[in-house]
Amino acid sequence: MKYDKNEKLFNIYVFFTTFSRNLIEVFIGTILFKAGFSFHEVVLYFVIGYAFSTILAIPCVAFSKRFSNKILAFVGVIAFIALQIILNHPVVSIPYLFLVGFVFALYRKAYWVSRRYYTLKLISHQQNVARKYSVMSVINQLGVIVSSYAGSIFLEFFSIEIITMISFGLLTLSTGILHFIKFKAEEPSKIKLQPFKAMRKTPVSSMLHIIFYELGNIGKCLFPLYLVMYIKNTYTMIGFVGLFANIAALVFIYMYGRLINKKRNFLKLSLLLYIIMKVLQVNTEGIALMIISFFEGFVLKLYEQSFHKDYLILSRKFDPYNFNLLYELVMDFGRLAVIIFLLLCFDDPKTMIYVNFAIMSLGLFFKFKTTTRKTANR
Repeated sequence: MKYDKNEKLFNIYVFFTTFSRNLIEVFIGTILFKAGFSFHEVVLYFVIGYAFSTILAIPCVAFSKRFSNKILAFVGVIAFIALQIILNHPVVSIPYLFLVGFVFALYRKAYWVSRRYYTLKLISHQQNVARKYSVMSVINQLGVIVSSYAGSIFLEFFSIEIITMISFGLLTLSTGILHFIKFKAEEPSKIKLQPFKAMRKTPVSSMLHIIFYELGNIGKCLFPLYLVMYIKNTYTMIGFVGLFANIAALVFIYMYGRLINKKRNFLKLSLLLYIIMKVLQVNTEGIALMIISFFEGFVLKLYEQSFHKDYLILSRKFDPYNFNLLYELVMDFGRLAVIIFLLLCFDDPKTMIYVNFAIMSLGLFFKFKTTTRKTANR
């Protein structure tokens, strides 16, 4: 399996940006909780963040098409550093939550729109798409393993300023790598953004699977709060649990890529196993929690690998800008609807996690179709 210069450069970018982001990203909800916000106020922050993310989807993709994904990625760097500065000066008020939510949404949207564009351009049209993505996932996972526990140490014993300095240096240098990634000449100005046409073209079951997959991020936001509120009120506890899961994931990622590439897919099986592991995870503690987290790590990666194989194959039916926008809008509306429902109806993180994964389990009844709908052009 050969790799060209663009792929090598992009993998370096993925590692260092993943390392920088995960030094603090997983802890934001916990930082707000420890600053004096109530649990419901922290969940309100998630609602605000997802709402702004939905609003920013079209402007960010349009910006990337009009100017470039490289510039958009730098916008994400600036927003991420601003977010860390804001978190270092907490004010327990609703306007502060809106500020954090907006800056977080801008950073996430700028980062992921640009990163997904490069992923689609580099991988989606290759024959061995699952194996190629598995290598990128290994690089990503290495960054997560190193950073999540390191971030917990910095927050527990030092301060956010240390993380800000590290993040600023690494994010700026790694994002600069994108300047050296060159594609054949394309004319994005001739591409018209048509998100609703793209939705009509995409199978409903496939859009539902995008939502179900992304609901896993709600679980990732709520689980650290559960650990802090019910298990142990330290950042290192969150980092330690994440460390076990991420090491397990790294061991199995490449093997999954080879297995899934052989016209096999384990999307529904891996989704079922992932949900079972998450339910067990919020019902254990101590050594049992670490063991469950270990198994949850490689089950999650099997699910991620299976999902990404299908979604990358589906993306071949679209130009990268419209597919990027389609993914962002479907993901944002789905996550926003679910997090609002959880905030209005439930009072504790454990119940919210249960309900969130119960909604995800609906994916067991739908097939991810990698072909487009014939009715789209009528």
